[in-house]
Amino acid sequence: MLFGCAEEEVTFDLKNSGNPYQIAVDGGVFSFGGHQFLKLTQPFEQNGRAKPASGATIEVSDGQNTYQYRETEKEGEYKSVEEFAGEVGKVYTLKIEYGGNTYYASDSMVATTEIELEQVPAGEQTKYVKTEKWTEDGATVYNNYFGIDLSKHKFGCVETAKWTFKDIDSSYYVKTPKDLVLLDPAYSHQSSIPQGVFPMATEGTFAAYNDYEDEDDEAPIQCVKMSMSDRYYDYLVSEFNLTDWSGGMFSTIPGNTKTNLSKGGTGYFYASDVKIKYLGLDELLELVKIFGDKELSDDYEKNDNKQ
Repeated sequence: MLFGCAEEEVTFDLKNSGNPYQIAVDGGVFSFGGHQFLKLTQPFEQNGRAKPASGATIEVSDGQNTYQYRETEKEGEYKSVEEFAGEVGKVYTLKIEYGGNTYYASDSMVATTEIELEQVPAGEQTKYVKTEKWTEDGATVYNNYFGIDLSKHKFGCVETAKWTFKDIDSSYYVKTPKDLVLLDPAYSHQSSIPQGVFPMATEGTFAAYNDYEDEDDEAPIQCVKMSMSDRYYDYLVSEFNLTDWSGGMFSTIPGNTKTNLSKGGTGYFYASDVKIKYLGLDELLELVKIFGDKELSDDYEKNDNKQ
């Protein structure tokens, strides 16, 4: 066998190396009623950031009704013209016209169960601390601190779901569908995925409520639980493999994240059933007993009985 070689100058054009995506989608339809919300961005540029995709024409259909969307005062953010709530069992289809192209995506809304405290993805640092002091007129003032330690990923759970806890006295608790898209959630997983159980680094979110002085306040903490379809969950796993779970002993071979957008689009348009529960003093103490510092909660009960 004979081989011949010759030098040849080869030029690579990395600036336009063929990014297959022209648009990225984040958001969906929720059973939580209001102006449903979507966020559109353009793909990442080399050494740059994602840019908002402004000027798109958007509609969502459930097979019977079609809802038009309009861009808000913030570029790349869109909300439905009329308020509506998604329904379990329906399939929602997104249509986007942008940059001379048309993109489609669809997802089905599956039901989630009612919130049970035992299913919350809380960690061992969940705690409760109570102190008391007396004012000049002799009145007793309580200073209560609840710290809810959320594990970003908790495995071996009854069902897959997204969770978040918010202080209702803050400006961050869920009031609109937009808040559901922009929240920083924790996730419960049914199976125990090796690359998730043994990641290179662990991440967690922490929700806390400080200075809870009025023990008659029935619901200081908002707990939100969101369902996800099997396809949406597969997309999230593919995303976590590139982010939260990359670089570990069992990490997977890097690849593109999954998507339900048609050719040229990425991200995910999802439909989610939402359950919201407002946790009062009794529920918060029960949460501490299940996951956290049982001694502190027992001390509270002893002091409470004395009073």
